[in-house]
Amino acid sequence: MKQMGLCILGGFRLARRDPMLMLLLFAPWLAGAALGLGLPLLRPLLLQALGFELTPWYPLADIMMLMLTPMMVGMLSGFLMLDERDEGVGGYFRVTPAGGMVYLISRLALPVLWGVVIAPPLMALFSLSHPSVFRVLAISLVGGLAAASMALLLLAFAGNKVEGLAVSKMLGLLMLPCMLPFFTDSPWAMVAGVFPAYWMGAALEGPWWTAFAGCAVGFVWLWVLYAKNERRQG
Repeated sequence: MKQMGLCILGGFRLARRDPMLMLLLFAPWLAGAALGLGLPLLRPLLLQALGFELTPWYPLADIMMLMLTPMMVGMLSGFLMLDERDEGVGGYFRVTPAGGMVYLISRLALPVLWGVVIAPPLMALFSLSHPSVFRVLAISLVGGLAAASMALLLLAFAGNKVEGLAVSKMLGLLMLPCMLPFFTDSPWAMVAGVFPAYWMGAALEGPWWTAFAGCAVGFVWLWVLYAKNERRQG
């Protein structure tokens, strides 16, 4: 456990060397300020000019903040592992007493821990629909698993950091299903349940316990992608 903690801290220390990676850490706060402070100012203008009431859509702004929090760190973790793979660092971890699994878990734990730790204060400052802390933590856990999957996807489909930038633009689409529960309650929407992000929106818009389904789907994604990365390295 101590070795894993040191690996996690080491990941954040490495991220400090790259301004682009550090920007990913601050992105949710910037988005939170823009949405949480900007939308209430925009609401009376839209109501007067177009007769459009923005208040019912406030939860959608909250899920976007909750989505960005782990997603940005998932990207950061993926880029770190790409750098370390290029430098051969991952191979060194495999022959240490900690083993390659401790290294991998420590990198994948970054978005999960960051989401769980940062989401409550982020919501306390900028939330517009004011979900309970318990609900926020449940959604953040699902988001963290989804973001960890994105990190593994970067590792699986990008050969280097430049390719990773291109792949990351596509991976953002995997988080969009979190918005689907806000637009439809059709049973057909459950098809999107193969994506962990869908259950983030379901847990905010509906019963919080749907987050358990999101966690189960997230673990399946991690298992499949871990197996793919092991085959690639083998």
